[in-house]
Amino acid sequence: MIWKWGGRMNNGKCIYFVEGSCEQQLIRALREVPEKVIPGKVKVFNVIQKLLPKSQLLAIQPGTKVAFVFDTDIEVTAHLRRNVELIRKYCGAVQIVYLPQVLNLEDELVRCTDVKRASELTKSSGTNKFKTDFCRMKPADCRRLLERHGIETEKLWQTQVPAAFAFIEENAGLIRTRR
Repeated sequence: MIWKWGGRMNNGKCIYFVEGSCEQQLIRALREVPEKVIPGKVKVFNVIQKLLPKSQLLAIQPGTKVAFVFDTDIEVTAHLRRNVELIRKYCGAVQIVYLPQVLNLEDELVRCTDVKRASELTKSSGTNKFKTDFCRMKPADCRRLLERHGIETEKLWQTQVPAAFAFIEENAGLIRTRR
């Protein structure tokens, strides 16, 4: 399958490494038709806290977009830096896309929708309950919820990162579709 956006062709290979199940849910919802992000596999793997195993790295094919979705509330970047090195060493010609959540997923959702607290999206009693409720939704229902609250996907992953993350490229637009 081939997608076209921004005047360039993509062979459709994309893999998202997301911090947790809520980020997984967000990406799955944004992949719903019409897509707000390019489709691809979503794997829960915290690239801030763990190193990608060699078996995972060898499975990534050249030409793939590798998207890292991570929080920036804890300014420890050693594993992220090493994961970037490992991708470049073992995966050949891939494009790394950085999707930093400043400071975390809840802050991103507040910034990109019409709510003042993320828990308002699901009418949850607090942050922990929000995460549970958000993750339990079907992706299509989650997408409708986000659209009801006016999600502006062009604002996602666009806020200036803390200084510890200044080494990453600001390239979140590479995974957005142009619809």
